[in-house]
Amino acid sequence: MNQSEESGYRPLFQQWDNRSWVRSKPRRTGAFASELHYFSPDLCPLFAHPEVRAAPEQVREEILVHSLYVYLEFTVQLELGPVNETCLMLHRPDFCPWLSAEMKEDLLRIYTDEAAHAEMSHTLLATVRDHTGVEPIPHRPFFLQELSRLYATELPVYRPLVKLFFSIVSETLITGSLTKLPKDPSVQRVVRELAADHAMDEGLHHAYFRRLFKSLWPKMPAPLRTKIGVVLPEIILAFLRPDEAAMTHMLAGHPDVFEDPARVVTETVELPRVRQGVVDNATPTLRMLAQEGAFSDPAISAAFDKHGLRRSA
Repeated sequence: MNQSEESGYRPLFQQWDNRSWVRSKPRRTGAFASELHYFSPDLCPLFAHPEVRAAPEQVREEILVHSLYVYLEFTVQLELGPVNETCLMLHRPDFCPWLSAEMKEDLLRIYTDEAAHAEMSHTLLATVRDHTGVEPIPHRPFFLQELSRLYATELPVYRPLVKLFFSIVSETLITGSLTKLPKDPSVQRVVRELAADHAMDEGLHHAYFRRLFKSLWPKMPAPLRTKIGVVLPEIILAFLRPDEAAMTHMLAGHPDVFEDPARVVTETVELPRVRQGVVDNATPTLRMLAQEGAFSDPAISAAFDKHGLRRSA
């Protein structure tokens, strides 16, 4: 395969110096407005539950602050962890050596973007904490627990592929926090601006990893595609399933309002609106898999059916 075939995505990064958040845009700062939320209620799964919607306003607003914290910490841990670890792995000459020099060079630009996303998200979290006095809940993001579990079940030789596809999935999903949060006028301006800047960068990353998957998938032997393919629905859900431990901690901080936080959370994740939201956010990745013929493998198709993810969009 020649380099021009592998470099079809190239125009996306020609304007990187002028478009990238870290290269061309100011740090997002500004005063917080007392009448605005810190996160969008429509993007907080807990707000789908009637008991949460009926809670006192101060409690609801604190839940939204915690929801922002979870979103920002998710970003920090994902970008500094699996995604940038994958960028470094792919950049090595001996890993996916068929990637063109241009594609490997652009991994350094993605790495730079992701490190900036982590730093700016961490800074905003600290700023909101200092302004509101609401302390973040201690928790380990659900997706990291799932990655550790998947690692533990695989032989060491397969673990780099697990991490690679973990990152491909994370970069090809387009979640509501990227598409809807910037457009919600009820949310603090600085939060919306940060989400919009992040989304702009992730549009380029999505195109890059979409191109990588399109090139990588047919190169893999059929048994290896099956082995990885049956794990993909678990990887998708690792990112999209609501973080039940985090939500339980949010509610547990208000024992006078929520007598049984675990019950409320369990009921929340089973609500049709919440379950449909998971599938909707998975649509770009599901479409990518369908377009590359992944679901023609009966084992992969069955795995997605088992986990309640539609195979077409």
